[in-house]
Formats: sequence, C-alpha cells, structure tokens
Amino acid sequence: MSVRQIVSCVVGQFREDLTDLVASSLEEPMTPERFAEMVAGLKATLAATGRLAFEELVIAQEEHGDFVEHGEKRYRFKQSSRKEWLTPFGLVPIDRRYFQPDDGGDGVAAIDLRCGMLGRYMTPDLEEAAALASADLSPSTTRELLGKVLVQAPSEKAIRRVVADVGGWAENAWDEVEDRVAQEVPLPEGNTLVVSVDGVNVPMREEGVRTGRPAERPGVREKNETTTSWREAGVGTISIYNAGDGRDVAPERLSTRYFARMPETGMNTLFDQQSSAVWELRRERDFSEVVVICDGKPSLWKAIDQDPSYSNATQILDFFHAAEHLSRAAEAIFGKSNQKAERWYGKYRALLLEDEGGLDSLLRSLRYYRRQLRSASERHKTIDRVTRYVGRNRERMRYAEFRARGLPIGSGVVEAACKSIVGARLKRSGMRWTREGGQHVLNLRTRARSGEWPSFWNTYHQQRSVA
Repeated sequence: MSVRQIVSCVVGQFREDLTDLVASSLEEPMTPERFAEMVAGLKATLAATGRLAFEELVIAQEEHGDFVEHGEKRYRFKQSSRKEWLTPFGLVPIDRRYFQPDDGGDGVAAIDLRCGMLGRYMTPDLEEAAALASADLSPSTTRELLGKVLVQAPSEKAIRRVVADVGGWAENAWDEVEDRVAQEVPLPEGNTLVVSVDGVNVPMREEGVRTGRPAERPGVREKNETTTSWREAGVGTISIYNAGDGRDVAPERLSTRYFARMPETGMNTLFDQQSSAVWELRRERDFSEVVVICDGKPSLWKAIDQDPSYSNATQILDFFHAAEHLSRAAEAIFGKSNQKAERWYGKYRALLLEDEGGLDSLLRSLRYYRRQLRSASERHKTIDRVTRYVGRNRERMRYAEFRARGLPIGSGVVEAACKSIVGARLKRSGMRWTREGGQHVLNLRTRARSGEWPSFWNTYHQQRSVA
C-alpha cells in the first residue's frame, strides 16, 4: 500500500466508527452512566483505529525478497508465519515472512528484526510498563492495574516472562548499566559519601528446619523439615550528604543508591557491586568525608577493612545498635523496670553523644559493675559481652566527635531499605522465592528506587533490539 492508501483506509474506518459513537452519544441527555459508556466507546474506537494503523504500518516494512542478512549469516525465505503482538491498542496479528539459513538452525522473521521485536510478545512500551510495575507489584496485581488502562492486559504468565527476561539481563549486564548510569544520572553536589550494609531474612522456597515444640498429640507426626526456609538477603546503600554544621545542624541526605542481593555466602556479590560503585564515585569526585556505617557484625567490618575502595574511610558503628547494647547492660546491672537502670542508660547515652570522653567513662562503669557480680552469673556474662563489644568498636563509637564533624551516626537509611526495598516486596503473605526469581525482582526494584530506571531501561531496550 502507498502512504495515501494506508492513511485513507485508517481514517475512513475511524470516521465511520466515530460517527456512530457521536450519534449514539447525542441521542439522550448525558448522565454519569452514559458518560462512562461514551468514554469506553471512544477508547474502543481509538484502539480499533490504532490496531488497523499498526498492522498496516508494520506490514509495509516487510521484506519481500528471497534473502535477508542477519549477523554474519544469510537467510533464505521459507514460509509465512503469523504471530500476535500485544500493543497499546490490543492484540494485533502480524503475517511475517520467515527465513532460515541454508545450513539449518534457528530462523528469523525479517520484520521482527526491523521492529526490534525478536523474541518479544509485547511492544517495548508495554514491556517496560510491565517490568516497572512488577518492581512493586505481584504479577496478578500488575495485570489488574494494566487492565485498567489498556484495551487488553498481558497475562500473568507474560508478565512473569518479562520479569525473568529483564531481571535476568540486568544480572548479566551489570557493568554496561553502571557505565550508562554514570553518564546519565548526575551526582548531587554533596560533600560526604556514606555507605551502609545490612541484612534481612526472606522466605525461600527451600527446605528448612522446623522450629518450635514438636506435636505431642497421638497420631500426629511431623517432619523435621519444612518446605520453607528463611535466609538473609543483603542490602546496601550509597548516600550522598551535605555534612551538618557541628552538632546543631543535622547532615542533609541528598540522594541514595540501593543494592540488594538474594541470600548468598558472605554477601560477596553485594560487596563487589557496592565497592565497585564506591570506587568509581571516589575516582570521579574528591569527597571531604567518606563514611561507612554498619552494625557490629565482625564479618562486615572485616570485609570493609580489606577493600581498597574504603581506604581512609571513617568507620561508624550504628548508634542505635550501640544504644541497644547499652540498654542490655543497664538491665543486667540494675534489673528490669528499674529507675536506676533508666538513669544509668540515659546518662551514658548522653555522654556518648555529647562528650568525647564519654566512651572511656562508659568502659570504666561497665568494668566496675562487672567486678561486683559473680563471674558465672548471666548478668556478669551480659556485661562482659557488652564490655568486649564496646572495646572492639571503640574507634567506631566516637559519636561526639563524629557529630561535631557533621556526620550521620545512624544506619537508618539501610535499615529502612531492608524494609522498603526487600521486605515490602518479597515478604508478603504466602510468598516464597527461589534465589533466581527473587533476584530478578530485586534487580528491577533497586534500579527503579535509585532513580536509574530511564538509563537502565534504555540500555536494555537498545541491546535487546539488536539481538
């Protein structure tokens, strides 16, 4: 068809359908019900016109020769093949000419290559909508949502396929996406780089050990294993701050990048990805302060100490973890629900925050009370554990000094990420995850929540379209 013929066909059909719609809309006075019918009718009319135009425009790009070239191979026409593509206007059947290499193997449809639809069922705009929605929603809810705005929503199976395709690609193309993000997502002008790491348990579709009391009733038998286990996923954040003005003005967080990995030994991939990003940021900008804030887990600090990306970084033990240990010590010294415990806790919490000598005062007090208790008692053991914890982390607990430098002292950002990035998506009622499936979702979710989605999606689309 010529351009004129395509336009004439599409416009003629649209005029006919629109005329019928307008005539029926004017037959009776408008009511809310008739208004809704009119909107639905107009939507259907526009969609029908879109399907017709889409089909004609795609067919006009078909290859009518006997051969096509793709990659380093030459393909010969074999047969016609019909395929349905899901578009914003609904499902459109496309008659494609299918080509195969003379030496056998997988063939191609030339029109798929030209439209970037090789191996695709949805047009790229719908594929992106499904992927982005799935970063926050289950396949069933994504389908329901898309069904409210599209003429025809993709099936749950098709949505899962998109998540697997895009999330799996993200796993293998990490470096390419990072390069694109570095070019297209500018850093805010903050002067302080803050890194945090934490973990959160997620429900896995793996066998686990049953916990709790065994069944005691006659005739009831339980296995030691369950079909569900809980494993620790890793979560990391990289934030840029403007340092505060001493203790009076709190540091201002300007942006945060999120990293999340399904359970793995030692959180190795999480550390690798995060430290690589930190290395690039430090290479690009000379930050006045580089800070690492974590809880007291020795394995985390060991990994930080051994990583050159964090050289000369200020290490800070999350203040709220430190305060939790302080609370345990107060209870062990004075007992539960005791006003003396409250006063002791309040005094040393304030000293840690305000007095650069507060840490030494705390250690002296802990050692004093430890000597007053029997060495075999649980109270003595608790105070001993807290004393060793403080001693091991004393360089990371200089909170008064850190606050005077305008640095954040809490890991609230990464703890919130454990809930908002991982927990809110993977820990919903009845959900159980494979490591691969969960990672696909987290790959989408972290890019979306980090403000990197446009760069991420454009990289995917460009690579997918030339595959």
